[in-house]
Amino acid sequence: MIRKAVVTLSATIKAFFKKLPKWLYYAVPAFLLSLILTLLAKNTADFAQWYSTTIYPFFVGTVGRISSVLPFSLCEILLYAVIILAAVGVVFTVIRFVKGKGKRKKLLMRVLAVVVCFAVSVFMVFTLFCGINYNRFTFSEVSGFTVETYTAQELADLCVYILKNANDAAGKIETDETLTVSLDGKINLDKECRDAMTRLGERYDSLSGFYPDAKAVIASEGMSYMKILGMYAPFTIEANYNANAPDFAKPFTVCHELSHLKGFMREDEANFIAYLACTGSDNVYLQYAGWVYALIYAANALYSAAGAEIYSELMSYADSRIVAELKANSEYWKKYETPVAAVATTVNDTYLKSQGQTDGKKSYGRFVDLMISYEKMQAS
Repeated sequence: MIRKAVVTLSATIKAFFKKLPKWLYYAVPAFLLSLILTLLAKNTADFAQWYSTTIYPFFVGTVGRISSVLPFSLCEILLYAVIILAAVGVVFTVIRFVKGKGKRKKLLMRVLAVVVCFAVSVFMVFTLFCGINYNRFTFSEVSGFTVETYTAQELADLCVYILKNANDAAGKIETDETLTVSLDGKINLDKECRDAMTRLGERYDSLSGFYPDAKAVIASEGMSYMKILGMYAPFTIEANYNANAPDFAKPFTVCHELSHLKGFMREDEANFIAYLACTGSDNVYLQYAGWVYALIYAANALYSAAGAEIYSELMSYADSRIVAELKANSEYWKKYETPVAAVATTVNDTYLKSQGQTDGKKSYGRFVDLMISYEKMQAS
């Protein structure tokens, strides 16, 4: 009796799975795997740390190395291909739906299969190449220094320190008639940034290893409209940057994006790593980028903490080239104060919060906390 029941149950299960669409055999396990890994990482920092230092580097060394060979952003090209194929697919689906009486259910099931499998694939690749890393130990934790609250005086001291170094760096660079930096013909941006990150990797094991070439995005004008300087492309493991942005910012942006390829996804940490890489570089243009970018963040924090008068007093000591650079930078981004930029900012803010950075876009500002803690550690 029991044996007969088992046989019947087995036959029922087999019949059930035979009726299931074959694409579900991929979609369901892939989705469950991605979901389990995501939940495990969010609730177990040790697992996320292990993954980011053991498994993720394999993907950087394979997928990232392959995409690095191409002189263009593979992710950007794939995005265009997906958009084109989706548009063509919609047109053909509508035509076949109108003409295919009696076959519409089958057609809709195929469309559903494609959409679900694509969405699951995106979720899985994002999880493996990016999402888990958001939950790893912070750069400060693995590097041995503690981020603490700071006083207004410590912030002011940091601003003076940064401004002095920024002024020194400004005195070593060449500028055009507008007193702003043009990198054309002066440096090999990709090589200098790779070298800077590799050099930093000699100080911090967590940053050692392979670095690919950063890729200038073809649609850089579109990035400007969205107020994006750079972007880590998780699906191809590439560091992309806005080629149209002010030149002084590019070295800092590239180093920021390259830091994501070491599994440090938090924006404050990426900024801090870029600061260390640029200011520690032998190249004066990278040094200038690092100090000026640090000045922007630190001086803005001083403005919020101490008011306009103290801020103005600080900036009155800035080199004329720095003043011109900041003015040109402000004027450049003013051109892109559009609804598109507002939407993009909101989307970025929502994305950061969804990945555990609860203060969203404000997380970029914690860069100042890291700088103060680091300089205090260096002085002790």
